Amino acid sequence: MSTTSLYRPYSRRRRKRPLTQRLSASFAPVGLALLLGTSGALWLTEALIMPKAAHAYTSRLNLFLTLEDGEPYSSLVRRANMAARAGAQRSFDQDLLITEVVISVTGENSDGIAVPILNLRVSRQEWSQQPITEYWATYFRGAEALLMSSPSSSF
Repeated sequence: MSTTSLYRPYSRRRRKRPLTQRLSASFAPVGLALLLGTSGALWLTEALIMPKAAHAYTSRLNLFLTLEDGEPYSSLVRRANMAARAGAQRSFDQDLLITEVVISVTGENSDGIAVPILNLRVSRQEWSQQPITEYWATYFRGAEALLMSSPSSSF
């Protein structure tokens, strides 16, 4: 007898597994797909309901006005108020993401002396409730004395 006839090839027939093992093995990919599908749906729902927050920022403007010969300081302050008011309104109208405006108005006399006249710092909410420059502006007390003085009188 030859050794090859005693050798029996491995049977391809498998032993049956219990029903619980067969079911758990077949539901594993389905469970994974269900988990990934629901988490993706939840993420999409969250992205649609709550979009990303917009980044707000502050607008800064520097305005320069020239004091004309013979012009009183009160007229320069009036012009500074009007320029600051127009700048604030324009800034809020141009960009909806601006939450605050900071405007510095500087006056310059004929001798070349430049002095800050007013500083306006206002939020969008404050401006919408009360768009009055005089209410939100900070005025510099020494500006009139510096702008109206002549260089010969300071020595």
